[in-house]
Amino acid sequence: MKQTCFVPLFLALLLTGCSGQQAASQQVPTGNPTVKNRSYQVLETAKGDTADDILTTKKLRSLPALPETDSIKKTGKVREVHLEAKTAKWEVVSGVTTEAITFNGTVPGPLIRAKEGDTIRVILKNSLKKETSIHWHGLHVPNKMDGVPSFTQHAIKPGETFTYEFTANHAGTYMYHSHFNSIEQIDKGLYGLLIIDPQNEIVKHDREYSYIIGGWNIPDQKNGGKTEDEKDSMAGMSKGSPSPLKRKGDVSHMMKQGLKTKSMQGMTPGEKMEMPGKEEEAGSTVMGMDYNYWTMNGKSFPDTQPLEVKQGEWVRIRLANISNGIHPMHLHGHDFRIIAKDGHPLPTPQVVSTVTLNPGETYDIDFIADNPGEWVFHCHELHHTTNADVEPGGLLTLVKYVK
Repeated sequence: MKQTCFVPLFLALLLTGCSGQQAASQQVPTGNPTVKNRSYQVLETAKGDTADDILTTKKLRSLPALPETDSIKKTGKVREVHLEAKTAKWEVVSGVTTEAITFNGTVPGPLIRAKEGDTIRVILKNSLKKETSIHWHGLHVPNKMDGVPSFTQHAIKPGETFTYEFTANHAGTYMYHSHFNSIEQIDKGLYGLLIIDPQNEIVKHDREYSYIIGGWNIPDQKNGGKTEDEKDSMAGMSKGSPSPLKRKGDVSHMMKQGLKTKSMQGMTPGEKMEMPGKEEEAGSTVMGMDYNYWTMNGKSFPDTQPLEVKQGEWVRIRLANISNGIHPMHLHGHDFRIIAKDGHPLPTPQVVSTVTLNPGETYDIDFIADNPGEWVFHCHELHHTTNADVEPGGLLTLVKYVK
């Protein structure tokens, strides 16, 4: 009788132990632990695989997606920024200096960063000799703050000041740039990045880098660079050889049509907007697009900012393309996830090693630093990795592992 009772009891204990062991081996950490060694914690399996056995793609698939913002509450905080549009000498790479059109004397202009629900107030002083404006690329702003002269506001004349004010909407990566004589002004550096952070940050990376890609048309430095005020006709030159200025269609008719349907900030009924003089050919005479220098944050390789990382870190890169070129950005030695496009999170991030940025697009990507060394991150349109056709240069930087 005792033996009969003992066997079922022994079997029950044995099954319970096996069940408990199996459950323990399948447990996955919850919440948002620190990123360092995050993938190693999540991806240990019942087979006893170590972190080194697990492919990077699986590690990346285990990471959380960025949350989408459905609604925001105003914070009552004001992020006030003072910008001055002015010309300045800018060195795109050691030994190559050009006359740039800048915000606050730098290319790109200052990074503007706020949280969802903050009020962003930007006071712009125009110290250029021509009109300008600021467009908030990808942001949802009141119509009169959109920065498009002849449609939503007067062009800001030389010496004038204009205040932009709006609520920071959903989190993401955005740009701000001129929207008047825009190709000329943007191609000479009149742009910057604007980042909105979530009110409740769930996904946190160890490191973050941001790059805005620009194209430049710089005359041969041997003959001495001409300033904007000296010769606008130099804008059509590339590699030291003059080429015809490229022109857009006449925008005057389009701009006048816009005046018929839009009321302007500060205008009285019946008031007409002053149009730029014909000699200025607003928006018509622009820089040639035969770019001979390409920059990341205003610098060409080897002067681009490297991405310094430590083993095991989770790294986020924000990319923005303000140029008129297409840039397939490729990372050596790692895969990465595309986690957001144009400020909108992807519910299912895509694992790739190359992401193509069309003009005006922004992408957020992230990767796990799990392959020590010195790796190249560059545009795979290889002409874009030269400086005046000399390789290497342009859109290229290095991922450097540090201790």
